[in-house]
Amino acid sequence: MIKGLTHEANGDQIKIIRYKGKISAGYAPKEPPNTRNSPMAAGFFRMLKEITRNQRIVSTKEIITIKDWVLNQEVQKLLEAANNGNTNPRRIEIYCLDQKTDDQWESYLAKYNQTEGLLCKSHGLGTVAKHLIVNGGKRLWENRFEETGGCPYQECPDFKEGKCKQVGSLKCYPIIDLAPNPYRFETKSINTIIGIETTFSNLSTLSKAAHMVKQMEAGKPLVYDGLFGAKLFMVHRKVKSGGKDVFVTDLMPTPEYIETIMEPIKRGLAARSKMARLAGEAGSMSMLGQASEKLLEQSRASFEAVEAESLPLSIEDERDITMNFAVDTGDEEGSVSEVVVSAEPTSEVSSDTSTVQISEALSRKAAETLLSK
Repeated sequence: MIKGLTHEANGDQIKIIRYKGKISAGYAPKEPPNTRNSPMAAGFFRMLKEITRNQRIVSTKEIITIKDWVLNQEVQKLLEAANNGNTNPRRIEIYCLDQKTDDQWESYLAKYNQTEGLLCKSHGLGTVAKHLIVNGGKRLWENRFEETGGCPYQECPDFKEGKCKQVGSLKCYPIIDLAPNPYRFETKSINTIIGIETTFSNLSTLSKAAHMVKQMEAGKPLVYDGLFGAKLFMVHRKVKSGGKDVFVTDLMPTPEYIETIMEPIKRGLAARSKMARLAGEAGSMSMLGQASEKLLEQSRASFEAVEAESLPLSIEDERDITMNFAVDTGDEEGSVSEVVVSAEPTSEVSSDTSTVQISEALSRKAAETLLSK
């Protein structure tokens, strides 16, 4: 361990994720059949692999490394086979192999350009905005908007000019190409971002409730695995928004994972009903409530889910629509190639794989919704 190099000052490990591939739903600029110099929606999933090449800058004679994402023909064939031979596959079965949602999904605001890549990043209104300062050969990250209390979000000049966009990034493990290194899926679709966060929030609530039932059945504390091992579907589908046909990507549990979560909850509901019938003079709380009264006080607001389908997509023209399915999250006018200069700052939280107990994060509202009927 070297604090400041391999670990943060608080001991959290600094992690660099090596992606095996990328999941896209579009074509890069000038990538056939796209003839335009901007990304174009495909309407189905494409499995990409990374290639690198060296390129010399004529003006400076500097040699830089360029990263490109191209179709992985072999894995694409596997995906088509998993979709019953459909050459336009719209469903991918994935594993979540992280315990915490924050270790596999991140949403943020970001500004990119073609040459430097990521220029500015924040997590929304009032949060720290990291801004890249390029001075000769030096690249320094500095806090921006400190004097105004953090990121101004929609009041930011870059956001108003369309240079800053909302981005969602999912780390996942496709079953058709399962390996230690994950794939990455990125989106700028508001509905997709809100929908995925809603799914993770709901699944976390249910998995905690199921775990609490298992603990009470066992009569002892059990290790809480979170969403590790969850099997989910990524589904790409067409919706109407503002009179236009656009695509969104949903995240939903497979029937197998639904059964894994819901069977313990069903047993808890049955036990609660039985306990209610056998209540003594002093009465009895529900099975879940009796064992977790203190746990249920903590996070009422954290489970106020937002229905993604009720929100319109903030997309004004076809170019913005296609950006939802771009191969990468670069500028709309730019290439999807990435210039490798230095690693971008990471806001990822270290994933602690040690034994943990269930957190005190199951809200009373969630418990009432699940077990009060």
